[in-house]
Amino acid sequence: MALPFLNSLPIPPATAAQPFLEARKRLVCVGTFLGMYPGEWHPKKGDSRAPQILEPLMAHRNDFTVVSGVDHGINGGHKGTPSFLSGVYKPEYIGESIMVRNEITIDQLAAKTLSRNSRFHSLQLGASEGKPTQTLSWDENGVPLLPEADPVKVFQKLFVNDLNPKAASRAMGFKRSVLDMVAEDAKALQKEIGYEDREKVDAYFSSIRDVEKRIERQQQWVNTRKPGVPPLMERPTTFHENLDLMYELTALALQHDSTRVASIELPAGGLPIILDGNQLSGYHGQSHHGKDPEVIDELVRIEQMHIRSLEKFITRLKGIVDDDAYLFDRTQILFGSGMGNGSSHSNKNLPVLVAGGDLNHSGKDVIFEEGKTPLCNVFVTMLQKLGIETESFASSTGNINNELA
Repeated sequence: MALPFLNSLPIPPATAAQPFLEARKRLVCVGTFLGMYPGEWHPKKGDSRAPQILEPLMAHRNDFTVVSGVDHGINGGHKGTPSFLSGVYKPEYIGESIMVRNEITIDQLAAKTLSRNSRFHSLQLGASEGKPTQTLSWDENGVPLLPEADPVKVFQKLFVNDLNPKAASRAMGFKRSVLDMVAEDAKALQKEIGYEDREKVDAYFSSIRDVEKRIERQQQWVNTRKPGVPPLMERPTTFHENLDLMYELTALALQHDSTRVASIELPAGGLPIILDGNQLSGYHGQSHHGKDPEVIDELVRIEQMHIRSLEKFITRLKGIVDDDAYLFDRTQILFGSGMGNGSSHSNKNLPVLVAGGDLNHSGKDVIFEEGKTPLCNVFVTMLQKLGIETESFASSTGNINNELA
């Protein structure tokens, strides 16, 4: 870690200290990169029939809300999907496919407050190996946080004790000594620079302090036994088996306060999907159904499997006691996509479902006139209910407190 090159290199702005929340609120964001078939996702006014894709979730009808008519006001097809949690379409690509810069996503903004005292800032998980373009979470510098799709590695990270705590302590002590040297250099430099550069150095000090806090949290965990859970030895061989396991690991991480924020990605390919006993290498082809009824039927049933996995996760959280409540009551779940229609590559009218937390789920859905309400208005309400003081996020024009809070 070196001092910034003043008047040349940009420095991330200092982050204001956020108030610590006594109630341990959590956020889990789940995103698919092919959208959801609109005809069996969006509820229709005056139609009491549940959309087919959402049928597996109907046992929890009073605990979730589908929000229709919202989007980020962008185009771009597959290239627009990484904006799902950021609300900003600001791509920088290497070649034609690898997106390397975005803006901070709602999960990472929330983690700055919610996970201040947790072992991990956040978790990024995947139901299967995706492409570098298929990234849900982006940090405050617009850098992608790539997901881990191997549940054995996630398990070891969360629950396996350090084999050599002394060595781990020495390593973190070395990191701290390097930070001390950098801080001393910065203090000496402050006497020789002007006001503008002094502001930059102050911001740099803030980033140093943030790293120090992370090291302190790591040191606290070195000699702490990890929660006792059954060992995970085998890796799933199908997409939805892996997704179910990632949900289970997320539930355990939230339960034991290893983190309070997680994102789970559902990429377009990777592990096989089993449908009617047949093994599919992915379902990108089904998303381009060309209005063929048989292909649409396959697509809907695959997306029902996504929702069935979500239903298992919600049921799991409802069974975990968290102090004087259940974990589900303190966990906001956002499910959706930056793709509105995979067949036409439209980023309009995105599929959005919000569940849990202390949001006002009345058993009714929220339907806005298409193109009039930014999805980021939903995010503002979610952040506020998580205890994060903000009046705006990305492209928001307000909030939807009247509908959801």
